[in-house]
Amino acid sequence: MKILLVDACLRREESRTLRLTGAFLDEFCQAVPDAAVTVHCLPEMRLQPIDREALNLRESLCDQRAWEHPFLRPAVEFNQADLVVFAAPYWDLSFPSMLKVWVEHIYVRNLNFHYEHDRCIGTAGAKAAAYIATAGSPVGDNDWGAMYMQAVMKSLGVGEFASIRAEGIDLDTCDVQSALKDAEGRARAAARRLSELYQN
Repeated sequence: MKILLVDACLRREESRTLRLTGAFLDEFCQAVPDAAVTVHCLPEMRLQPIDREALNLRESLCDQRAWEHPFLRPAVEFNQADLVVFAAPYWDLSFPSMLKVWVEHIYVRNLNFHYEHDRCIGTAGAKAAAYIATAGSPVGDNDWGAMYMQAVMKSLGVGEFASIRAEGIDLDTCDVQSALKDAEGRARAAARRLSELYQN
């Protein structure tokens, strides 16, 4: 099976979000040993927002179903994934803007969705997605980033969605290591639950 890791973390080795993501992937890959991970490292990919020229190119490629074109690589690899994992720190009430740009690149007609009369039908291949984040401040029910990505995944045909978050970890009153350890436990539990979808 194929896992697509969409990495929107800027701090790299220092990233606490990547620490939680590592725990999730470690647990999942123990349960599903044949899993192979493809990484979309967004800081390195430097995808550009869809402007008028890019929009015209995308529409032309959609009409031709020219899936081999390099411009469509993010969309094709998303389409081929069985599980999508997002590593996205809580950032200005949602997530780093490069993740929104990535979303613009995967909404490819005739590949990840198509229209039937007045309905948009998602056709992505993944059964599930996991959204993993850390937040320096308290978030509570206002995790707009996770809610947005859940809506995106649902619209593209991905049924299961898990959200794992450690929050308030920059507060003076927070025991950071304890909070991260607790979140790692929840990440591993979510990985075990989602892995059941892929075990025959």
